[in-house]
Amino acid sequence: MKHRLFAAAVSSALLASAAPAGATVFFYFDPGLATPDAGYTVINDFEVDAGVTGVYQIKSPPSDSNGAPPANSSPTGTKYLSVLGGGSATILFSPTSGFQFDWGSIDTYNTLTIFTNFGYGVVIPGALGNFANPANGNQLSAGTNGRFTVVSDDPSEYFTGIKLESSSNSFEIDNLAVAGVVPEPATWGLMILGFGAAGALIRRRRAMAPAVA
Repeated sequence: MKHRLFAAAVSSALLASAAPAGATVFFYFDPGLATPDAGYTVINDFEVDAGVTGVYQIKSPPSDSNGAPPANSSPTGTKYLSVLGGGSATILFSPTSGFQFDWGSIDTYNTLTIFTNFGYGVVIPGALGNFANPANGNQLSAGTNGRFTVVSDDPSEYFTGIKLESSSNSFEIDNLAVAGVVPEPATWGLMILGFGAAGALIRRRRAMAPAVA
């Protein structure tokens, strides 16, 4: 099911700067399904505590008072990221057109901030009717354990990171994955120079080629 993320239902739609007119970011929640979907590559499975800043825990099953592994994650029994009450975890990544992760035992007090090149937006599960499933923290139900995907309908908009916060225990995710990566500005510059040089070489060769009678 597709839902508008930065729509009127989200009170903090784009706080840092304005997105292009008509641009919309969507989120998809697929109950019970695992990350990654086709076209996505896992960049952090949280088996190693790396690439995350903030106050959080990298935990191993079984469940306890500080967290529960997302029931949909595959393979099972692996480590996952848990943000306890009052904590946060920020994960930055290379610009990408979309991302997804396994979100476990979703609660109304979980807050997800999404960073884009146009600013940032906030998702609060269960609040303002902007989430499809009951955010009641159930550790086993497909309705609160599934694959969460965020994409934009504007090719000029891309994502650069996320921040997880929770006012109570806990906010649990696993298998952060990204879609196609957007080249950095410097990379674009080198590509343009390369295309220009190739074009000039082709034109020169054509000019030097002997005429055919």
